[in-house]
Amino acid sequence: MSFKGFLLPPVIDQKIRPTPITALPALGFTALGALAGYLAAGRNAWALALLVAAVPFAAYRDLAGTTVTTEKAVLIGVVAGLGLCGAWRLAQPPAGRRILLAGLCVLFAIALSSVHAAYRMPVLREALKQIEYLALFWSAACLMLLARDSAQKFQIALVSSVAVVCASAFVQSIVGGAPSGIWVNSHIVPRVAGVLEGPNQLAGYLEIALPLLWLCPLLSLQRWAKLRFLIVALAVAVLVLTQSRTGTLFAFLGYGVLWILDRPAARMALRPVVTGAAVGAVIVAAWYVVSAHAGALGMKSMFEDAVRQNPGSVGTRAQLWPAALALFHRRPLTGVGAGNYELLLSSVGLHGIRTHANSLWLQTLAEQGLVGFTALLVFAIVAVRETFKARRSWLARAAFIATVSLLLHQVVDDLFFFPKVAELWWVLMGVGAAHAWQTQSVGEAQQDTHLPVRRRLERFQPRVAL
Repeated sequence: MSFKGFLLPPVIDQKIRPTPITALPALGFTALGALAGYLAAGRNAWALALLVAAVPFAAYRDLAGTTVTTEKAVLIGVVAGLGLCGAWRLAQPPAGRRILLAGLCVLFAIALSSVHAAYRMPVLREALKQIEYLALFWSAACLMLLARDSAQKFQIALVSSVAVVCASAFVQSIVGGAPSGIWVNSHIVPRVAGVLEGPNQLAGYLEIALPLLWLCPLLSLQRWAKLRFLIVALAVAVLVLTQSRTGTLFAFLGYGVLWILDRPAARMALRPVVTGAAVGAVIVAAWYVVSAHAGALGMKSMFEDAVRQNPGSVGTRAQLWPAALALFHRRPLTGVGAGNYELLLSSVGLHGIRTHANSLWLQTLAEQGLVGFTALLVFAIVAVRETFKARRSWLARAAFIATVSLLLHQVVDDLFFFPKVAELWWVLMGVGAAHAWQTQSVGEAQQDTHLPVRRRLERFQPRVAL
């Protein structure tokens, strides 16, 4: 696609095509899984680093009706390695056990939805996805408890992967290559996504990553002050450039929660947050006003659902939400089957549309009925309650902020439809539960964000019962 004005980078309409796995990618996945297994079996903290760093870089390959990704390869290796070192006997944090139990209730609701499902394979796919998330949670918690310097390695991997994700998205805003855009005055204004599937997914990813960056003790050290400013500002700028209205709103809501919970950390993050928001806003304004010739008032298009002149196969919320309620009325107790919503849209009058319900809550209601909706609600309450109770740990505090932002955002979106957002969140929940238990066991709960990282790690003795 040609440039529409000097400041308007081209948008590339990325078609989703199956990519069968071949010998070389298979060898790469196997090697990555073997490395992860070796590190996990040796209780090496770099296994946790691999787990979090692999999330955004899926390298999707298709095999026997499912996808093979770097995250799945790493997870299988980590689970195998932890099993070899006897981690299955590890005493889990009480908060972790409650979150796992609530997650198992969600898994039960998914399985139960198969009773009246028109298509059984999607139900199996959703069940396997939930099992993957529970395995991620357990693996992250175990590695945080078992591996030495696990919190430090987690921070290094998180900061590095977020930097790559945000840099790739920012390049799209300058050079081009964004996967989607908004039509304004016959010009297409890009919505950046980086290495993620779409702008809403990137916004959800940043809703989790930003609280971690704001609270990260490693970035709080004076020698990393410039890096902290740069990466936080870059992440906020990219968030604005996604043009995800709800994602931006709830990410800033997360900053408001941070201001209430940890005023010093919020003040430290204020300058880069404001700078990043300003940079992103200036670029977006240049796209709308200068390149698309929309004028200042034309920027209101960013806040109107009607700007999608041809929503194509993704539909609009005005279509998708009533469809979800119509499907719910068919099977109000157990739903029409997990993963079946997109396959049944034509049966409620939405022909040529195949997507999620643009609401996690409505999608759950349609696919899993009242049983699944209740399980999701209970799980949400448990997740919020446990992370809030443990908020004196910086990781649990970040998990609480991310959880609140995501649960509210998913009233009007389904960020877990694509796994990358859910994977990072489940890893954060696991390390948050384990870290809160650690800090409590060594009496550091009151000052865990104020002690230097190295000093805290030297004093830390993991609470392990094998």
